[in-house]
Amino acid sequence: MNYKERRQLIYELVQKNKVETQEQLLGLLKDQGISATQATISRDIHALHITKVPGQDGRSYYAKAPAAVVDKEFQLRQAVAERVATVSCVQFMVVIKTSMKLTYAPVLAGMIDDLEDENIVGTLAGTDTLLAVCKDEASAQKFAQSLQAVLTGRV
Repeated sequence: MNYKERRQLIYELVQKNKVETQEQLLGLLKDQGISATQATISRDIHALHITKVPGQDGRSYYAKAPAAVVDKEFQLRQAVAERVATVSCVQFMVVIKTSMKLTYAPVLAGMIDDLEDENIVGTLAGTDTLLAVCKDEASAQKFAQSLQAVLTGRV
């Protein structure tokens, strides 16, 4: 199965089921005979613009974002507030550590890349840590400060 077919299946599974976790989604894929890693599923979820939304029962479920324009900066702020533990600026780089030992750093890296900020040259992500390489030291400090503001609730 190619990635387009897998993503279509993920979209259908999320629409038909109340999927709360990536592990649950992996299980549903396995039931369909599809083997994938959590990192792959994280990238697919991001590419499909699937996000967690609150259900009427108070629990959160994955769902396709509305077709309306997606506020990428808002989504990044929300993800940082919910999943980032620390932000450090080192010269022209920003080191971001996630609070969960899930493969969330690649998703955050993708969100940062999607901003298409000319001051951010690129990102590199591991499992729970990502590096944003900025154009210069001032850009890195400004980006780190904006993320810190989210973490401290000033935004």
